[in-house]
Amino acid sequence: MTDNPPPAPAELGPLPAAERIAPLDVLRGFALIGICVVNVEFFNRPVFESGGGMQPGLKGMDWLVSFIVSYFFTGKFWTIFSLLFGMGFAVMLARAQAAGRSFFPAFLRRIGALAVFGMLHHIFIWGGDILFSYAVGSAFLLLTLYGTWKWMAPAIALFIGLAFVPGMEKFADGTAMALSFAAFVGLYLRNEQRYLGMPLFALVALAPGILITAAALVLLLAGNLKDAKELGMAGAALLAISLVTKRFHGPALARYWRAGVAIYMLTFAMSAAEGAMRYLTPPNTPQTATASVGAATTDSTGSAPEADLARAAMAAKERRVLTAGTYAEAVTMRARQFANRVVDETGFAVLLIGVFLLGAWFIHSGVIAHCAVHLPLFRKLALFGIPAGVGLGLLSSTIATSRLAGVNDVAFQFANALLMLGNLPASLGYMALVILAMHSASPLSRIRLLAPFGRMALTNYLMQSIVCSSFFFSYGLNQWGLKRTWQIAFALALCALQILLSHWWLARFHYGPVEWLWRAITYLKLPPMWIAPAARLSAPKISS
Repeated sequence: MTDNPPPAPAELGPLPAAERIAPLDVLRGFALIGICVVNVEFFNRPVFESGGGMQPGLKGMDWLVSFIVSYFFTGKFWTIFSLLFGMGFAVMLARAQAAGRSFFPAFLRRIGALAVFGMLHHIFIWGGDILFSYAVGSAFLLLTLYGTWKWMAPAIALFIGLAFVPGMEKFADGTAMALSFAAFVGLYLRNEQRYLGMPLFALVALAPGILITAAALVLLLAGNLKDAKELGMAGAALLAISLVTKRFHGPALARYWRAGVAIYMLTFAMSAAEGAMRYLTPPNTPQTATASVGAATTDSTGSAPEADLARAAMAAKERRVLTAGTYAEAVTMRARQFANRVVDETGFAVLLIGVFLLGAWFIHSGVIAHCAVHLPLFRKLALFGIPAGVGLGLLSSTIATSRLAGVNDVAFQFANALLMLGNLPASLGYMALVILAMHSASPLSRIRLLAPFGRMALTNYLMQSIVCSSFFFSYGLNQWGLKRTWQIAFALALCALQILLSHWWLARFHYGPVEWLWRAITYLKLPPMWIAPAARLSAPKISS
């Protein structure tokens, strides 16, 4: 499946430093800086307000800094990190296949440990964790790539049945949907059967597409415009998928990037289309409500939707606990939040499957392992991806920049969908820019210095949360509410310090402390930690 996978050791185990793909480490370090710049805001603002756009009321330099972060950083760097996670998955799979050893036990332990790390991070440190999401997404990625209908169909039926059990509805519905989606995408990636001159996947998409479109037309004739619009978009999407895959079923390897791009872009294209229809269809007059701290968004009738009221209440509680509460109160609050969060993870997993598949393609195709050969591709990604992706975000800013309390948020929903739609092309462009910088003859090539920072990405990610929570929350130094400009200065200073510490640490140890623990759990053996003094002098330099 791969052109030139990384050399395999005699037995499956941690990847030696000399065999690492250097661009991956540099990209991880680059992504980690962007993640810190974005995350620092939500150590000074409730996590429940993430996805709500720029904080209202900012002025001057604080407004400018917030605008730059919102439209040049937000959404781009977790996407890059997710692409890199997919690349790591593919590297591990390629090495297992080359070594002729089983992939599943080690990988299941790996994602199980990641889930535990994410749970502990969320509950005991900060509620904005993404590690648990990666673990859930990885589980569904395995099902996408290796699941069979023989047992996935009964599992889907089981969860559909559980949806009728009181208290299980949301979790069972989400899981059934994610399993169905994994099976559907897996059919596209792995099935080579053709009927009536079409790939089986195209037929499977075509049949419901026709039925749903017909149902939308019936509703339209009956005067039910709202439901007709929603069904019509779903039917049109399935018909488009069927027609496109009939034409571009193509080589098995190409399906990875096609599926990845389609999943991500189609998700937000549909959201943007729905948002555009709501925004451009009268009546679109904002309905105002009494403005107050934590007030909820109102719908077109002027009444606040229940979900928005609940979100506002949770944001207000989070603000109170993290600015005036004890550590025990914060842990209790986050533990309850985590229990509720688990129910919603399957929805995000669907999106992650797409990003992971695209990341895996970069490894399977050899594009990342042999960057120098593929520089023309990276130039195209930078040249077209950054203007298109960032441009969509800047366009969205002309519509709305914030979800305002007590105001109809139709405009913001449309704007946010456009922003999210641009994240993937911008992320690919940013990645390409880093690769081009690495291979340039200019001082920009010194971006390679980020490699040790990226090699310790998990340790550094968790350390950022520990430092920020200790500095900003009430049970630490209680600096919540630091001005936006100083927040970014704090984040950049923290990253600079971590880069220096990463160089110091990896000159003496093979792995970061959390990476060492993660590998020990994955391979059920203790990797060597200390670098012998003599070996330090002959350590290989960072290369492409």
